[in-house]
Amino acid sequence: MKDYHFEKDNRDLDETIRLDDINKEMKKLEQEPPVDDLGDKDAFLDAFESEKFEQPSSLDEPVLPSGATKDSSLKDADEPFFNKKTVTIVVAAAVVVAIACFALVRGMFFSGDRKNLALEQTPVLIQGALANGELIVYDINGDVNKSIAVTETTEFTNAQGQVTTAAQLNIGDLILVGLDEDGKSVLSLNLGGGIEIIEETGLTADTVSKQLLGEGKKYSYGEKAVFMYNQEEIPPKDLEACDVLILKSYENIVWSVNVAEYHGYISVENKDNIINGIFQLDDEESVPLAGLDRIPVKEGTHTVTVLGDNIEKRTDSIFVETGEEYEYDLSKAQEKMGVLMINTNVTDYKLYINGTLVDSSVPSVLPLGEYDVVILKTGYLEWSQHIVLNADTLSVDANLQKDIQFGTVYIAANVEDAQLYIDGKEMGTAPTELNLPYASYSLAVEKSGYQPFSTTITVNSSSTRVDVELERE
Repeated sequence: MKDYHFEKDNRDLDETIRLDDINKEMKKLEQEPPVDDLGDKDAFLDAFESEKFEQPSSLDEPVLPSGATKDSSLKDADEPFFNKKTVTIVVAAAVVVAIACFALVRGMFFSGDRKNLALEQTPVLIQGALANGELIVYDINGDVNKSIAVTETTEFTNAQGQVTTAAQLNIGDLILVGLDEDGKSVLSLNLGGGIEIIEETGLTADTVSKQLLGEGKKYSYGEKAVFMYNQEEIPPKDLEACDVLILKSYENIVWSVNVAEYHGYISVENKDNIINGIFQLDDEESVPLAGLDRIPVKEGTHTVTVLGDNIEKRTDSIFVETGEEYEYDLSKAQEKMGVLMINTNVTDYKLYINGTLVDSSVPSVLPLGEYDVVILKTGYLEWSQHIVLNADTLSVDANLQKDIQFGTVYIAANVEDAQLYIDGKEMGTAPTELNLPYASYSLAVEKSGYQPFSTTITVNSSSTRVDVELERE
């Protein structure tokens, strides 16, 4: 529990206690006997009875007051009943009765050490407690923080207005209190009357507008509203739609939010390699796997279903604890497999798949997905292709082209306009310059009036020179 401080008068009350210690503190208070400001009613009666009246000795012979004669008493008997003396007696008796009635009423309504019983109750939000048993509260109607004292004489009532035993008070409780004329002591404490209590779920907090929002629902909460979970204060932004909330409001404004069922999280790990992944939680609607981060859920067991183009459908049962994060790892998801077959026009080549050398003599068994395939062979140009393996079997044709290099061949003869033939194909007259691929060729040179000339030439460099000597017939 957090510490709360409150400044009262000019003294610092910075020692705090838990609210559940309030009852202990209240038991230490001693009740002082009431002081009757009107005096003792019995004193008046004693003074009235102090006047001496002699009692008659018999029923026939009255006893006369001192100094009175029988004649005078007989004379007094002839006087009317409502004379001065009888009026005095009646007035005195009326005063005694009035004093007794007033004392009875005073005892009924002003017993104990109460000053004046409050006629109205005001809503307050409990924010903390001081060591001397005082509560720190926010007075909603007065829009002010102050301290009030709950004593042994405080009368507790429930939501139906019935008197009940003292209850434990906690931070975040919204109650109605009736205060004495000084506004310090709690004469009556109502645990629910006039306060609306409702259970809700599917709400999140908009901290800008100070509202709890859900589908078709909207509750405004006060600036000083308290949000609690497990007797600890939490920021409103931490609420998730899956939480179960107990809302306490006064005049349509929520002042107390107690989280009855809090959430945990599911985080999905190693999801990037799954193609077109789909995620489903329990019976909710499926969502794309790629857009998931942390999923808030209620505490308990949940069913998770994941599928994708390159993995087998998998369903797992997981347990999420309140306030904890469960890591759902897809690195071990069973992948869908396919067979890649390469058909080439060469043998003894090297096959690379995603940069890894694999056995080219057998088909490659791979998880479904995208791959870069490269084939290398000496004397041939490199062959490469990006493929998508999305079926049980994929056949790819790879036609390699020879790696042809060219060299310049200069052919000269001692006779001008001699005819040149390369591998039997006429190639012009000497002297000439030919661009030929690396290889060995058959060269023939002919000129009328000269003996034919033939030889083999090899082109294996950037330039080659051939000189031909023709002899006359």
